[in-house]
Amino acid sequence: MFTAILWDYDGTLANTPVKNIAVTRAVLGRLDPALLDPLPDALSSLAAYQAANYRWRNWRELYQHALRVPADRLDEAGALWGPCQLADRTLPPLFGGLLEVLPRLAALAAHGAADCFAAVVGHADVDFARQKPDPAAFLACLDRLGLREGRFAYIGDHAGDIAFGRNAQAALRAMGRAAEVVCVAAAWGGAPSVDLAAADAVAARPADLPDLLADL
Repeated sequence: MFTAILWDYDGTLANTPVKNIAVTRAVLGRLDPALLDPLPDALSSLAAYQAANYRWRNWRELYQHALRVPADRLDEAGALWGPCQLADRTLPPLFGGLLEVLPRLAALAAHGAADCFAAVVGHADVDFARQKPDPAAFLACLDRLGLREGRFAYIGDHAGDIAFGRNAQAALRAMGRAAEVVCVAAAWGGAPSVDLAAADAVAARPADLPDLLADL
């Protein structure tokens, strides 16, 4: 049994790449229009964007190496994400099957989150220097849930999510807390299977989650 189940959002709960590629273009346009001329290969198509997103460990590496954002302007670019995302009213759909699966996960129901999540931590809630895979967001989420220790599942679609879960467990144990973080990879997000090999378990589709989590 898990004390709580924590989720990545982009590419795990919601199919966000279509929106995110447009938001990323808006961020670069506000930061420096020259960054869009010529258009970076990573923004040339949805497939190219997804490939770049999975190639780099986090948004900082993506922006610097795939989008040509200077290292000294990464924080400035990060600060533009929130306003640009809010300005784009596109509502990314949840991946098929999640609405049927979420009420079946006992840890979510126990926290009153069968219909909505009991805590949400976004990039703006964590210092830019402490974004994933730094465990700060994980710890902030537990604080909002009023939890200090326990057995947690973290579900994400990226190699960086697995590192995030491992780092969270290490941080909790370093604080003297009895904690275990089980990393579950969401293969439906489209990540190459080799990127998910370090996970404790891999779910091919949302419908697999209840039985998979029950067995862990």
